[in-house]
Amino acid sequence: MALETQELASFAVLAEQLHFGRAAARLHISQPALSKRIRSLEEKIGGPLLVRNRRGVALTPAGTLFYKEARRIIHDMEVAFEAVRGATGGELGKLRLGVGMSTVHSLVPRALLKFRESAPAVEIEIADMPTLRQIEALIDGRLDVGFVRLPVKHPLVAVRKVLTERLTIATSEKFNGSLTMKGIQDQPFILIDRGVSATYHDHCISLCDRSGFTPRIVYEPNDMFTILNLVSAGIGVSLVPKAARAMHVSGVKFAPVHSSYAEWDIGMAWNRKLESEIIRKFADACRPE
Repeated sequence: MALETQELASFAVLAEQLHFGRAAARLHISQPALSKRIRSLEEKIGGPLLVRNRRGVALTPAGTLFYKEARRIIHDMEVAFEAVRGATGGELGKLRLGVGMSTVHSLVPRALLKFRESAPAVEIEIADMPTLRQIEALIDGRLDVGFVRLPVKHPLVAVRKVLTERLTIATSEKFNGSLTMKGIQDQPFILIDRGVSATYHDHCISLCDRSGFTPRIVYEPNDMFTILNLVSAGIGVSLVPKAARAMHVSGVKFAPVHSSYAEWDIGMAWNRKLESEIIRKFADACRPE
């Protein structure tokens, strides 16, 4: 037995109107067509749902019960339709983001505010993870969008450059030396733990090597906030993303590194095979204004 949506909707309208003529007019079909649908439905149910008389129509006990179930089914179908339409249009669903140190304080907050304007009902999950883990999660379908250090070369991963970041010197405000790579080479260094971000940690080491020295690392915290607070306390100096200024940790001063090697590009990344309207909407929100 296969019930058709038209039959359910026709029966529900007739049960409300209790008149074939008015029900047919509301459904925009002829009375014979409506009668045919009801007969087909009753044959599938295996008994009468309506009592027809000269005055109009009355529901049988089975018809009263079936009307309640028909209304529930129709409502559930409407809810499902709206949910699917919302997901297809990028208005409903979930967006799982992977972020790193260089984007969590700069690009991502701005993009999320803009994205919320076009898709306020989308649930957002944010995971802090380095580039390599983000790429693995994108390939496995555990992330929808990542912000990764470029270049990335994988056939499943699409990328679009969204930001250029650069390493910046961070010292205590009480530091009196030269705010250059040469000026900080003899200072104790505070760098992010390599287990948190191997690419970022190695970039800092390589920049020091290109500047003619090997940094003397005294602390390797797991987060940027701790690094800046240790720098503020005069424990050592650090190399941090320019975006770290947005954390507004007091007692820290910053200086640019005058080397093109200090720069790196960051791209928005997603799985080509899993691209959705939600991802496209978020990509639009990441475009520079």
